[in-house]
Amino acid sequence: MRSCLLSCVAALLCAVRATAQGSLPSTNFPVLSREHTDSPCVLYDSAASSPLSLVAWQRDAGLDLPTNQVIFIVKTQAMLTLPAGTPFGDAGQPFWILPQAQNPNLLYLGINVERIPGGIFSGPVSIQLKRLEGPGYFMVWQATGPGQFNIRINTRDGISASDGFQPLVGGHEHYNWGFSTTGVYCVTYQAVGRRIGETTNITSLESTFVFHVLPLPPPTNFATWAKSYWPPGFNPPTTFTNGNPDGDAFDNLREYAFHLSPTNTTGLSNAPLFAFVNTNNQRYATLTFTRYLPARDLRYEAQVSGALPGGWITLTNTHSVTPGETNTVERVTLRDFLPASNTAQRFYRLRPILLPP
Repeated sequence: MRSCLLSCVAALLCAVRATAQGSLPSTNFPVLSREHTDSPCVLYDSAASSPLSLVAWQRDAGLDLPTNQVIFIVKTQAMLTLPAGTPFGDAGQPFWILPQAQNPNLLYLGINVERIPGGIFSGPVSIQLKRLEGPGYFMVWQATGPGQFNIRINTRDGISASDGFQPLVGGHEHYNWGFSTTGVYCVTYQAVGRRIGETTNITSLESTFVFHVLPLPPPTNFATWAKSYWPPGFNPPTTFTNGNPDGDAFDNLREYAFHLSPTNTTGLSNAPLFAFVNTNNQRYATLTFTRYLPARDLRYEAQVSGALPGGWITLTNTHSVTPGETNTVERVTLRDFLPASNTAQRFYRLRPILLPP
């Protein structure tokens, strides 16, 4: 065999190390997991096309973070077991809470409209919940006394105009933020206010705040996988299947298919590889790759050809299947159906294919 080519990404040029299950994602934007942040924080700029806007304000650092460039982490330490008699779920059910009383190990989130000058709005600037995408329900409340709760958001019964906040301009309040299960939650708000002397409201653009409630379950499709690394609206070309933000040999689709990290270029643990095996005293070429088991929208196609550009034949001979480093992956080795001694040259390719929804 004079030439063996792994077209696509199976060449051993470089690879990336998979992010550990439940760990914080590796990103090039802030991932907040503790300390004080006001989110949402309402800003006003009379000269802007949308005078009202929503950001995450890191008060101590003096940073305004666009909502498509920050992820909020709800650690496993935030999980508790619900007692009987609460509006948040059944007794004994796990529930993840970022508390209204500051805990140095958890996020401490506030609602903030204190940066809006007085004398502009005729009443409160409300913050309305517009949408929730996530695996469970989301609740926000203040504890006002033993067994007493001032609930501002409750998506257990859907989303209505009552789900939101009515803070007075200049105000700053803290709440409990609750999540019913682990996973990625996309919480979308819009700010609404009416300026003095006007008869109609002005509104902000809708802004989505992303929470990772740990440990994250394995993504089951490319869209949920992408959300575990990038908030919605983050630099869209970066998040497409053909994006390659870490600049290695693998685009995002292949990072997803082979259980690699799109933001980290170290390690070779799950990269595809080419090798030879001996079977029945014959030497055969093989392709070995990591198959990501939870993915419901993928199929893997390994093919061989005796010449380029065409004549591809699918490899169906499975040499071995072994467990991977976690229970979400397995290592699959497919071998050529012809021994190396019977071929002048062979070309190989391995392609993950995204299935239509």
